[in-house]
Amino acid sequence: MKAVSIIGLFLALTAAGTVQAQENTMEPSTVEIGTVQRLVDLHFDLWNDTDPQHWRDKFSQVYTPDIIVADYAGMARGYDSVAQLLQRVQGQHAGFVFSPQAATWNHGLGRVTWGYGPDRQPALVRGEDIFTIRDGKLASLHVFIEKP
Repeated sequence: MKAVSIIGLFLALTAAGTVQAQENTMEPSTVEIGTVQRLVDLHFDLWNDTDPQHWRDKFSQVYTPDIIVADYAGMARGYDSVAQLLQRVQGQHAGFVFSPQAATWNHGLGRVTWGYGPDRQPALVRGEDIFTIRDGKLASLHVFIEKP
């Protein structure tokens, strides 16, 4: 029996049209920056809202049901877990608000830098979120905080 190399098999299957590219789970790079910015603005409006009664309605407008928010302390998945994270962040930093810069979008990944602090020091904490969009909503946020 003749040995067939993996590369040879792949080339044969590709030529026959039986191998397909893995589907990209992120939105295509054609997402308009206006859509990206609108979602980012809604996201930060939500994180600056101190009334948990408002959060539920806003979550479904901004996030996919399986939203992932990963920060230095762990990972939150889904609305309930993100609500707990939001409550923790606001509870530890009373009077702080987020001040985001304009978002950027690059082939399925978004980025927004922000400041977080009280009125007198709005950028006491600086950081950035790297995010994805799926089905017109934020699907994941990876939060990076600048260390002095």
